[in-house]
Amino acid sequence: MMIRYLIIIGLLLGISCRKEKWNDRNKSATSQNLLQTIQANKDLSQFYNYLLKTGYDKVLASSKTFTVWAPVNNAWSAVDPALLNDTARLRLLIANHISNLSYTGSSSEQRIATLNGKKIAFTAGTVEGINVSEADHYASNGVLQVIDAAIIPKQNVWEYLNSTDYQQKSFLQSLAYIGIDTATAEQIGVNPTTGAPIYKPGTGEVQLNHFLERVNINSEDSLITYVILADNVYTGEQQKLTKYFTDSTAALTDTITQWNVIKDLAFNGVYDKDHLPETLYSIRDSVQFHISSSDIVSTKQVSNGIVYVVNHISYALSTKIKPVIIEGEYYSGVKDATKTIAVRTRVNPATGAIFRDVYMYNYGVASYWLRYGARLNSVAYRVYWVSVNDVQTGTYPMRVAFDDPAVTTIPYTTVPLISYNEQYVGDYNNVRYGMHNVYLVGNSVTTNGSNTILLDYIKLVPILN
Repeated sequence: MMIRYLIIIGLLLGISCRKEKWNDRNKSATSQNLLQTIQANKDLSQFYNYLLKTGYDKVLASSKTFTVWAPVNNAWSAVDPALLNDTARLRLLIANHISNLSYTGSSSEQRIATLNGKKIAFTAGTVEGINVSEADHYASNGVLQVIDAAIIPKQNVWEYLNSTDYQQKSFLQSLAYIGIDTATAEQIGVNPTTGAPIYKPGTGEVQLNHFLERVNINSEDSLITYVILADNVYTGEQQKLTKYFTDSTAALTDTITQWNVIKDLAFNGVYDKDHLPETLYSIRDSVQFHISSSDIVSTKQVSNGIVYVVNHISYALSTKIKPVIIEGEYYSGVKDATKTIAVRTRVNPATGAIFRDVYMYNYGVASYWLRYGARLNSVAYRVYWVSVNDVQTGTYPMRVAFDDPAVTTIPYTTVPLISYNEQYVGDYNNVRYGMHNVYLVGNSVTTNGSNTILLDYIKLVPILN
């Protein structure tokens, strides 16, 4: 019994001593802030010096919470001296090792925003593929991770594209313009007519880009795959698409065509060149692309994804030059606003699909029309409509007109009784790309029942060579 008693006492004393030592060590670790913790580690002396040089020492001495990935001294020998000797670039580099909030190693990858706006991939044991040699050192204002190499900031897609000489870059740069940042602009008045603020000239001016407003390849918030076309491919695509985007002048046609070449070359997600899916859907308009790994001539890993330069591109033309659907109830103008127009909600009994249509009857006007707006390519279209004649026992004719309701490009077509199917009504060759007025025109008589107008939708299907 005495022996057992002594063993138990010894174990309890051992546990107590270990607990005291752990508490002392934990207290020592957390009583220092991150700057002090880094300064105390001789193997991080070079990183500490760079913190002093760039002013981030004051940041890490503050009460805010941070995570720091600190490279060991011998890691800096692998960094370009030109980068280390450029104060502005050095600040970006050091900021790439610091993030707000505390992050510890985890089994799942996290993309973490650093103080320079870039995002880095942090997993259990690595950051951006660099080994974490000492993990999760706690300080009073965050966590220190000791790493084996410096985390060199990567360019994002936009930055990389602008460092190249491809024609694609030149066109994208041409879409830049000067806008107003209302948060920094000085307001000097209010427009008495519109109520819009008036800003002092020269204040709040920022450089913006029409493309980035639609597909922001400059953002670090999401991962994308981006395609750069070799110059001969870029030129070939222009030549291929020009006929579909012919406008009033050659200069306008060229600009519109180039826009439609480049707008669909960004894709959500990162795809390894050896595991590309059969079909990629563009961010902008879900154009369906096929990219073969054999057509990729160079690859660039960037901070927000991956960039491929290709010498060939393949896509379904029908997903770029798309059909146009004009919903009947969304008219923008009428021949006579005093006439009653009904919008009905209907159910297709065969499919259960709910749809809405526009309906006019007994209004006593010949050649009454409804006007719609549609952006059309310079291409021939096959024209269809759906008009469900379930309101009367007799048929009625209608027609579709373009730009002028009096021009009979497509003749009258008789709507059959109770058909939910698309009905072909004729072809139309559109010669100018852009917005057009499209008219649904009723019969050229005033007889009730013979001049009914009823439309679910008009569909314009491009005839592609």
